[in-house]
Amino acid sequence: MGLLTTELRKIQMVVFDRLMRTSENPDEPRLLAEASKQIPKDRRVVLVESDLDYGNLRALALDLNKVLDEDELLFLANDQKGLEWARSQNLSATLFSTKSKQDSAKLWDDLIRAKVSVYENHNWWRTKDQLLQRSLLAGSHKIQLWHGATGPVGKVFGLERLKTQKSFWHFVAVATSSVGFDELVNEPSQAEYRRTRSLTSAKSILDVEYRLVQELNSGSWTPQDPKNILIAPTYSESSAGEDALVKWIYEVTKIAMGHNWEVDIALHPGAKPRVAKLVKRKSGNARLLSGVNASDLRGYSAVVTDFSGIAHDALMLGIPTVSVLIDFDNYQKLCPSIIDDDQMKVAYVVRQLDELKSQLLQTLKSDSLATVRENYGTSVVSGIGALPGVNTREAIMAALDKDS
Repeated sequence: MGLLTTELRKIQMVVFDRLMRTSENPDEPRLLAEASKQIPKDRRVVLVESDLDYGNLRALALDLNKVLDEDELLFLANDQKGLEWARSQNLSATLFSTKSKQDSAKLWDDLIRAKVSVYENHNWWRTKDQLLQRSLLAGSHKIQLWHGATGPVGKVFGLERLKTQKSFWHFVAVATSSVGFDELVNEPSQAEYRRTRSLTSAKSILDVEYRLVQELNSGSWTPQDPKNILIAPTYSESSAGEDALVKWIYEVTKIAMGHNWEVDIALHPGAKPRVAKLVKRKSGNARLLSGVNASDLRGYSAVVTDFSGIAHDALMLGIPTVSVLIDFDNYQKLCPSIIDDDQMKVAYVVRQLDELKSQLLQTLKSDSLATVRENYGTSVVSGIGALPGVNTREAIMAALDKDS
């Protein structure tokens, strides 16, 4: 990318950022944020659900609901579906809107007086509602559960997106106008890198992804029989990447068919209809899933993915994982990424299409990495210095109990 193009994109991002700040009343978000920082706080945790359900916030909500009173916990749902889930779990929950309706004044007051807010991704850009929502929470102690970089290959979300394609210009608008974070959950191996390069944060909380807490506390994965594979790729960043994705998925299903292995395919929620159509046509008897929870992973003999964070979940649970990095050079140009060397050593890595069969056979027939994979998971938990989830919960409770 040329220097001129980079500078033009910076201008584009700043213009968008200023537009967000000046829509209708240019001072409204700023004044709300300043008020939030000055108004005394009530003992309340607000959980801000994202448009991408990573499962971390919901798992945390269920845990906190056991120890906090109803008026001390508020689940701020992203949409009607999230609201229905929260209410089905007996959580105090609502949707945020700038439109005047019953109890809207009370909700705004609850947010501006909230002592702690917890996020699971960068869910505060693009709409006026999100802009005002985060302004109301500006004075709270802000904790980010999701660091945006998991698996042997992890995405870097933050200022490095300046160097990527136009479709990601909004990330810098986020970075230049974001609320910032007081604490960011990271695993020990790359805590500082992720804290300083992914999203701005004052300090790190060493812990695992919260969606894994219950599963990690439920014991180790055991080999499955008959053999069944989960294929779960991430979002393709280009047409070339989509073509490479469809090609290796077809190869996996063809190999599996020859060995009578069952195959499930869970495409990324953002996968284009074109990709889903091609995969469905080429995948034979494979079953296409709409999504996979951490608890579902135990039922598989192996997980096959490319750059998805599901590789991280599988490796932490001790499940054999094949990381297909065939398109990595192309992917890296469009999406700045980091390599987790420790995870790379415990995954079956495929860099060329002709390596796919041998790595799949090794994964499902001998699994020579079983011991080192188990040691890896144990070392991560050991590095956080507590049982899974404890450091995150304690950080939230400490912020909630801290004298204002």
